[in-house]
Amino acid sequence: MISSVRRIVRVFLAVIELIVFGTLTAGAADVAPVNLKMIQGQISKIKSDEAAERERVNRDEQVIQQLEQQLRAISARDTDLVNKDQQLELSDTQLKAQAEQQIQDVRAQIAKVDSPSEFGSEFGRYLGSHQFTWNGAVGGDFIYDRGSNTNTFALNVQPLVIYRLNDWISFEGEIEAAFPEGSGASFDLGIGMFQLFLSDYAQINAGIFDQPFGDWYEAQSPLWVNRFITAPLLYGADAIIPPSEIGAQLRGGLQWGALGQDFDYTTWVGNGPSFDSSVPQPVVGQAFNDVTNISTNTNGKSFGTRLRIYPFPLESDLGRLELGVSTYDGKWQNGLWFNSWGVDYAYLNENLQTRGEYVQTYRQMPGNSSSDNRQGWYVQVGYFLQGLRLPQLPFGLEDQIHKLEPLVRYSGVNQRAIVADEISTSPEVGFSGSPSIFAPHAREVALGLDYWIEPSIVWQTEFDLELPRAGGTLLAFNGGNQPVSHSIGATPNDRALLTQFAIGF
Repeated sequence: MISSVRRIVRVFLAVIELIVFGTLTAGAADVAPVNLKMIQGQISKIKSDEAAERERVNRDEQVIQQLEQQLRAISARDTDLVNKDQQLELSDTQLKAQAEQQIQDVRAQIAKVDSPSEFGSEFGRYLGSHQFTWNGAVGGDFIYDRGSNTNTFALNVQPLVIYRLNDWISFEGEIEAAFPEGSGASFDLGIGMFQLFLSDYAQINAGIFDQPFGDWYEAQSPLWVNRFITAPLLYGADAIIPPSEIGAQLRGGLQWGALGQDFDYTTWVGNGPSFDSSVPQPVVGQAFNDVTNISTNTNGKSFGTRLRIYPFPLESDLGRLELGVSTYDGKWQNGLWFNSWGVDYAYLNENLQTRGEYVQTYRQMPGNSSSDNRQGWYVQVGYFLQGLRLPQLPFGLEDQIHKLEPLVRYSGVNQRAIVADEISTSPEVGFSGSPSIFAPHAREVALGLDYWIEPSIVWQTEFDLELPRAGGTLLAFNGGNQPVSHSIGATPNDRALLTQFAIGF
């Protein structure tokens, strides 16, 4: 507005100057050129001043617009701060009300505990739940072996009880009852250990536990878990690794990559390996005791470690692969060394499952005797027929076939000698009674067919072929203190048929 007025005034003055100078021009023609130039100069100056004024006005308008924007932003921020302040005041009021309510609730609970018995009850619930859980398995077998002329039934019951004191302490105990065992029955304490759960990644077990070496004793040996009725030769009647240990172990695991890429560890210390005390003196090929004999371990303990890794993530659809490595070392009688190591694998992909293991052991013998070296291995493969496409069959046969799992296993052991006094042909659940199993270089092919009624109820049938192999040495004491060596030929051929009904609970 001001600039417009100024322009009008300037134009008005310019017009007056033109009129005045025009009058003068009419009266004095001799000075006309001079007056015209002056007028033109004034007009140019007016235009220049007007352009400068217009530019200055534009700059002022831009500054005013920026100031208005800043003012609006300051006003919005001020409004937001006011709202937040109101919210904080409301939240503070709510927190005070909640705290007062909690204090009143605690006072009310304290008021309810008005006697020592009620306080003891509350404290007991805090300590733990004291829950008992029954698990285990039962299996009944029919066993036929041609070599030992065996034709018998057998029963094995393995009740397992878990006592849970609270979320971080429990006790696990298992008693195994076998019928028959020789001329009667046998009862053994297979597992008896405390479990302390330190965190999601660490656990301590102490007591009698299955040997964590490899994957067989701890994970595959239960009746209804083992895909076969018998054990592989290296873990069977003439095992080359002790089946159990008395001691303590630390175990845990973690996820190292994507979901399914895991790692777990188990490390333990125990009384160490001990050997059949019924043999008058230590000899090559001597069998292990089922449970470590404390009295024979006076010069040291055993140490073991097992590491397992699972490389495939679940989202890869490559199946589940487990790769493991184990070691078990210790001293036995008079500080003599026993060393062992092994590698194992397990792979599961939809209906296909396979696993295997290789183990090597070394036992230092007293005096100048040669060392007691042994090797053992097995590999097995199975396939669930539920993935098999069949034409429509009558009487529901298709559903029955889909419950079948055919299997095959090859296992073997190598050792220098066998003790005749330790050979047993008495059949029992999981053992056919074949004398061929005790050969120094035993080899076995096992064919199996499992019918899965439920995930923990299975009817199994197994056909074992003991194969001829190189001979070795048979040691016999014949009631004396000195062994007598006999050279024996190739492993005798033998055939065995076993069928078993097993239930896991």
